[in-house]
Amino acid sequence: MSSIYTHRAMNCQFAITFADGAERSISEAASVEAFRKIDDIERLLSTFNDTSDVAVIRSLKPGEVAVVAPETMAVILESVNVCAATQGAFDPSLAPVMKLLRDNGMNWENISKEDFEDAFARCGMQRLVIDIEHTRISVTEDKLGRPTPVELDFGGIGKGFALDECKKVIKGEQFEITDFMIDAGSSTVLASGTIPQKLGVGGKWKSRSKHKAYIEIKNGALSASGFEAQGQHVINPRKCEAASSWEHAWVVAPNATIADALSTAVLSMSEKEIANAAKELRSDILIARKQSPIFDKLRDPLKWIKGLAA
Repeated sequence: MSSIYTHRAMNCQFAITFADGAERSISEAASVEAFRKIDDIERLLSTFNDTSDVAVIRSLKPGEVAVVAPETMAVILESVNVCAATQGAFDPSLAPVMKLLRDNGMNWENISKEDFEDAFARCGMQRLVIDIEHTRISVTEDKLGRPTPVELDFGGIGKGFALDECKKVIKGEQFEITDFMIDAGSSTVLASGTIPQKLGVGGKWKSRSKHKAYIEIKNGALSASGFEAQGQHVINPRKCEAASSWEHAWVVAPNATIADALSTAVLSMSEKEIANAAKELRSDILIARKQSPIFDKLRDPLKWIKGLAA
């Protein structure tokens, strides 16, 4: 019988499911250490913790330098990687815009053009000066030449990164467990082992589609993003507007970090851009088109864009 352990962190419920046959004492100890790792990552990346690395970076002025934890540096580098592969569609430096939206009830119509322009001028991953060797970060002035803070929000990648770090703990020398599954509130799932995990995709569109309503993953991750739960909460940083290219996206990737970040970025990307990113990041991407059911006979509302085998 499989063992399941849960933990509340990063504003969601994490769960680890160990395969049948796993020794309970070992799986329990592994889950404790894995969840401790999640808590450590949350302390480093939280925008609400005044001692987090994100807060330290936010306090920097041009010319100042901060040493960050290796995990923080890893998240930043992964963010830069996905940002480049998506041509800027993924950008964790959009915190000033998100704050502006939250302060206005996520209503884009309530915000003036001038306020948006001011917030977007503060953003941009290019403002970070990264010293990988010494795990140091410094910042540059914003697009208007002002010494405004660089405000990072890793909400679109942090949970995926936490899952990957959990996997390292569970499969490491201390526990050496190979068959398990971890999920972060069901939006991102990471599978490890020899037994395929059947995971649902397609959402409300699967009844209208000819594609299978599930995929099977042995070693990899699945992440999904859309607008049903939180409305227009995803930003298209290149057009300074709400993301609206697709209704929903599911991403299958080699790791949860890429799956988590890419599923958000896809919502503001063109089909050609998605194909290029899928190939570069070795991911398979399922997109839900914005179309009325009356057009389903002409084209499937769901489309797979393959890149995992590239």
